[in-house]
Amino acid sequence: MSTPRKERLAAVQEDLNKRTKQEWIEGAAALKHERFEVAGALFDCKSDTLLSQQEVQNRLEAYLQPAVQKEESLNVDSEG
Repeated sequence: MSTPRKERLAAVQEDLNKRTKQEWIEGAAALKHERFEVAGALFDCKSDTLLSQQEVQNRLEAYLQPAVQKEESLNVDSEG
């Protein structure tokens, strides 16, 4: 099998594994997450966009554990 053919086959296989936003939300249990978590992670995707499982996992991680976290405020004791 030549390399370009392998690449095309991999691309076709990848397309077969993609699902729409609604399909991922309804299948949230397969991702071991709640439907509202998947819906939140995919809120900015169009309904007809096809997403792979890896794309959804990446969005879930970013949604559930944002990289930028607020610094905890320090309680300053005014007496002293």
